Amino acid sequence: MISFFRRALSSWIVLGLLALIMIAFIITGVESPSMLGGGGGGGATVAKVDGKKISALELTNRVRNQIDGLRRERPEIDAPSFLASGGFEQVLNGMINARALEAWGKEQGFAISKRMVDAEIAGMQGFRNVAGQFDESVMRTVLAQARISEKELRADIAGEIMRNQILTPAAALAPVPSKMARPYAALLLEVREGSVGIIPLALVASKTPPSDADVAAAYKANIATYTRPEARVLRYATFGEAQLADRAKPTEQDIADYYRDNADSFAARETRTIAQIIAPSQQTAQTLVAAVKGGATMAAAAAKAGLEASTLADQQKKDYAGAAGAAAADQAFAAAKGAIVGPVKGSFGWYVLKIEGVAGKPGKTLDQARAEILPVVQRQKLQEALSDLAGKIEDAIADGSSFAEIAATNKLVVQETPALLSNGTAIDRQGWKAPPEIMALLKTGFEAAADDRPSVETVVRDQSYALLNVARIIPPTPLPLAQVREAVVRDLVVKRAQQRAKAIGDKIVAAVNAGAPLAKAMADSGVALPPVQPSRARQLDIIRAQQAGQPIPEPLRAMFALQPGKARLVPGDQGAYFVTVLNKVARGDLSQAAALVGVTQQELTRSYTPELGDQLIRAARDEVEVKRYPDAIAATKRQIATPQ
Repeated sequence: MISFFRRALSSWIVLGLLALIMIAFIITGVESPSMLGGGGGGGATVAKVDGKKISALELTNRVRNQIDGLRRERPEIDAPSFLASGGFEQVLNGMINARALEAWGKEQGFAISKRMVDAEIAGMQGFRNVAGQFDESVMRTVLAQARISEKELRADIAGEIMRNQILTPAAALAPVPSKMARPYAALLLEVREGSVGIIPLALVASKTPPSDADVAAAYKANIATYTRPEARVLRYATFGEAQLADRAKPTEQDIADYYRDNADSFAARETRTIAQIIAPSQQTAQTLVAAVKGGATMAAAAAKAGLEASTLADQQKKDYAGAAGAAAADQAFAAAKGAIVGPVKGSFGWYVLKIEGVAGKPGKTLDQARAEILPVVQRQKLQEALSDLAGKIEDAIADGSSFAEIAATNKLVVQETPALLSNGTAIDRQGWKAPPEIMALLKTGFEAAADDRPSVETVVRDQSYALLNVARIIPPTPLPLAQVREAVVRDLVVKRAQQRAKAIGDKIVAAVNAGAPLAKAMADSGVALPPVQPSRARQLDIIRAQQAGQPIPEPLRAMFALQPGKARLVPGDQGAYFVTVLNKVARGDLSQAAALVGVTQQELTRSYTPELGDQLIRAARDEVEVKRYPDAIAATKRQIATPQ
């Protein structure tokens, strides 16, 4: 778990740019930070950056938000494990770094306009309506539910934009010199040869079955393994196009309005295929016209002048005018098929044109277009009705209406699942198969608390949605020994076989590391083990296999962590332990893979680019006044560690 925290919190972006954690949780539906735990020291100040305070309450909120975010990926994470991993210090340092970088940026003259902030807000997924468009009323509802003002939201976004403007250029990719990359590239071509000894668990497993006492003791010692995970009963009511078909029938007026609003689509139109050459001067264009009229092709005439001809198919006059200019379009669409037009002054120079083709498309009357318009208008009305219904339900949720009240008011059919695991398996209904909509609701259904308000969830985007509520939560339950006895016995037999295999392997490793050949050490183990197997690989081959998603045998991987003549015991996932010995290392020959140096340069560049960002953050922090208050910081950490 510690390695998970390190991966989640090690990025310089995470450490330096934590200002938008609050926004992220608004968007994903987590309660307001002001509602998360009461504040860790109230108004105490844990740090000051350029004279501006970071309060204990703010730090507590950010830490708890970070824990909640990580818990979405790893539900078992809690405050003590987060604190033990160093997460508290990472969040505090990130807040200080972010404030310091923002203060430094203002000193350097960086400024963020209201238009830039507006653009960021408009792009936020959480502020979109059912139709996928930014909706100010949705934004204000979400902010009100989270108890965050628009001013606070805008301040956080402005700070984030500024920090990105500062850090992005500083951390831009700078190439690593090839001389630095060559030694690393050569390592990738290095060939390692070794030997592998296999200790199959089946070969060393005891033939005597475990006693009842041993089984009972193993069951008790590993009760978590034989505990059924949390299960939930979900209550939901779907609504979508099927329920709204009657409301979405287009009227004659709807069809007429669509025909009028899209008159250009149904009007008669002419399209032309136009070959063109764009010349830098009128004189050059005149020479081209003479050449084409004399029998040269447009392409040949253009090539002789050092230019290029192009052909534009299915051009309408307004579209061609937008590209070439009105004068060129007027002449092109007045000429007959096969005519040579020009020179004419256009948008990008002097145009020489040849009309390669002329095609016409007749217009359509309202009656002729009716069959084409009907499904489009019906779809639009369905979308509007669905958006209106979803908005109505979301408003009712915001107003505090219960699941039952909302379902009754909107005449929704309520359904309830059996007790389900998070993968959709029913715990007490053998063979029960989850309906398709259930799989779309499981994630939210297992993230919600028992007392959370109902929510509107997408089942099929733009087609169907569901009103969702958690009806009941069944906590993790240990399964009776009688029910899992077979699994307990199997696990106990495997565990004992692993212990014996490890003991044999440790003995063999010790002998090899003391100078004995692997084959002799295995023969002296007292067990008739399979013959030693050869092993050979390059680091580059392993990397390519990983990129292709292929599993890498652990004995092969272990060779790259050994010195020649040394051995290591490696547990495998194929029911065996492996003793890996490295016999020989052959240097790589870069002359056989010269392109590898360039690839290695790119990889090294990507690896040290984050360090450039870290250095700038530290430099900016040194330029502004930063003061920490250790007693307040310690008190806040204790507060977070205390169960709520």
